[in-house]
Amino acid sequence: MHDIFFFTDIHGNYSLYEAIMKYCIKQDPECSIIYGGDACDRGPDGYRIMRELLYNPQVIYLKGNHEDMFCKAAHEIKELFNFANPARSDVEKTLKACMFFDYKYAAIQDCLYNGGLSTLTDWIMDGMPMTMIERLEKLPLTFSYENLDFCHAAGIYRTFKDATDAEYEGNEVNLYTAESLLWSRTAMDMEWEDGRLVVFGHTPTPYFTNYAHWTSPENWKPMPILYNNKLDMDTGAVFTHKAFVLNILTMRAQGFEEKDDKIEEIEVIQF
Repeated sequence: MHDIFFFTDIHGNYSLYEAIMKYCIKQDPECSIIYGGDACDRGPDGYRIMRELLYNPQVIYLKGNHEDMFCKAAHEIKELFNFANPARSDVEKTLKACMFFDYKYAAIQDCLYNGGLSTLTDWIMDGMPMTMIERLEKLPLTFSYENLDFCHAAGIYRTFKDATDAEYEGNEVNLYTAESLLWSRTAMDMEWEDGRLVVFGHTPTPYFTNYAHWTSPENWKPMPILYNNKLDMDTGAVFTHKAFVLNILTMRAQGFEEKDDKIEEIEVIQF
């Protein structure tokens, strides 16, 4: 049996992404890699990472809320940009100007507010390929292997089986909608299905300890929560320059940290 790895929320940090991918292939050249979403935004190389994940046959790429925002913004951009071969500075200027158009470009605004300037600009400079958007829109929201479940945000109650494509209901997110698998933290204090473990990202791990601990490096590591049937793997890579990759067959997580422009292997956590 070949290894299966999971990591998530790399948010445009290409150095960490590259180190983790090389580590996985070194462990097992024929491994499978589950990526939990949010490859883009905040960091500078999100578009490049998304593109590589999309076209890598060894990767099971799950959609995150940032991929979802990017796709929605891309459709608005197709209406906004009608000139060929723009200069990068002009693209950035035009995108930033969207912030002053009330909600005419609400999807672009959402993406920009969440660190998407470099992602959107890179896509535009690449010729705005809609085939990429189509592939991103079709990404799965969940993946399961034996007694393990994987998604971007585990803000649903107990199981994936009832999740639908329904949208927000008022100001609340229905606990069984597809939207909740991208965004919600509503059900984080609710237990998962008996005998199963859900592995996810989206919510930085210090959220489950104490907000005052966000500046403490020891809190930025994968963390089991609740009844040990939820495992959060979001270690805030773009802020902490740390990320972990989990071998789901051995439940061993290898950490990586970017220091002085070098990537170092750090602690190993056995779950």
